[in-house]
Amino acid sequence: MTFNRVQFFTPLHKILLVMASLILAIAVMMPSNQASALLLPSLSINPETSVNTRQPLAKKEPLPQSDNKKQIQWQVKLGDNLSYIFQENGIPAAELQEIMQADTQHLDLEALQPGGRLGLDFTDNNTLSQLTLYRDPARKIIYTRQSDGSYQHQKKQAKTHWVSEVYRGRIEGSFYLSARHVGLDQSQIALISQLLGYQLDFRRDLRAGDRFTVVIGREMTDKIATGQTQVESVSLERRQRTHYAFRFKGHYYDDKGISVTPAFLRWPTHKRFRISSAFNKNRLHPITKRRAPHHGVDLATPVGTPILSTGDGVVTRIGNHPFAGKYIDINHGGSYTTRYLHLHRIQVKRGSQVKRGQRIALSGNTGRSTGPHLHFELHIDGQPVDPMTAKIPTAAAIKPQNASKFADLRQQQLAVMQHATSNSGLQTAQKSRDF
Repeated sequence: MTFNRVQFFTPLHKILLVMASLILAIAVMMPSNQASALLLPSLSINPETSVNTRQPLAKKEPLPQSDNKKQIQWQVKLGDNLSYIFQENGIPAAELQEIMQADTQHLDLEALQPGGRLGLDFTDNNTLSQLTLYRDPARKIIYTRQSDGSYQHQKKQAKTHWVSEVYRGRIEGSFYLSARHVGLDQSQIALISQLLGYQLDFRRDLRAGDRFTVVIGREMTDKIATGQTQVESVSLERRQRTHYAFRFKGHYYDDKGISVTPAFLRWPTHKRFRISSAFNKNRLHPITKRRAPHHGVDLATPVGTPILSTGDGVVTRIGNHPFAGKYIDINHGGSYTTRYLHLHRIQVKRGSQVKRGQRIALSGNTGRSTGPHLHFELHIDGQPVDPMTAKIPTAAAIKPQNASKFADLRQQQLAVMQHATSNSGLQTAQKSRDF
């Protein structure tokens, strides 16, 4: 009987066996997740319909979905700046540039204060969609990302009211130390010194035992103080004379209705330079080609032109913004503040008291600009206005049509100063913009 010989291992079988052995060896040496991908056949899966049954690693968080965007609340610490905060939260530097561009006309992000708070909102693909700066319990600034990648700046404010707090004291040593002793802060003392500085010399004319009374208005939202204050009235009794200052329509007057500080200057320079770009709420920016408000006027000043303070005041901010350049903010008491941008050299310090017409800086070309110039702003009650046309304190006395309102205010403030029971006794005083 003849049997045909069966060949169990053909050359093809041997080749397949060798390849399988090699794959097995490689799989043993590879990480488990890669080995699984190698040993299991690939499947064509539609990501929109598939269900992932694998359990995520414990340390990983699920990606935020469109109905559950990621939100981060950042408490500002000493030394924090926006660049560091963005880097810590994985936000690209390009987003920082866009936000700073939106902030150029406002400078709200320039000086973050320790204890302040930022809100960061992200889309479902981890792109920053909104930045919220909480200025105080009543105010927040929102920067919202637009479809072209730029950001829109928006201010929101809750309803507030004002209360009046009375501070009384005697001169023991200097006025500054005596005022600090009763609880007034440095900025309030500087303003009082400015208001009464044209009536007396604080170093030579005051004597031990002279009395002073100050009414400070504090802004409140519900029962929480916002941190915003204003000097409402001042009296300083020295021997046979009492000096007064009453706040009325954003300016200060004595008991007879005479201004206690000189009128404002219209121009921040010795001579009038050409206006190269006027105040415009919808200007086409010459560099970005985007529509954006221009909150001041640009004066075509050569580099090194002396810049003057347009009124008596206190320097509240000095900074160096990547787009606005070197700048100065001055609070003139009452409702008025001024701002000077793109400076070459700053010649005052933060907290300095300045006089009308005093040189504060030299103009320049710092920041982002099309050429040397001074950007000059005037704000009234926190709102930017055209400094070339706005109504500024130019009258030396109360106008006749306002005499009756001023008399009512004076009597109210005198009653508060005379009859309030203690320094901490708060008296509600709903404020009008007229006052």
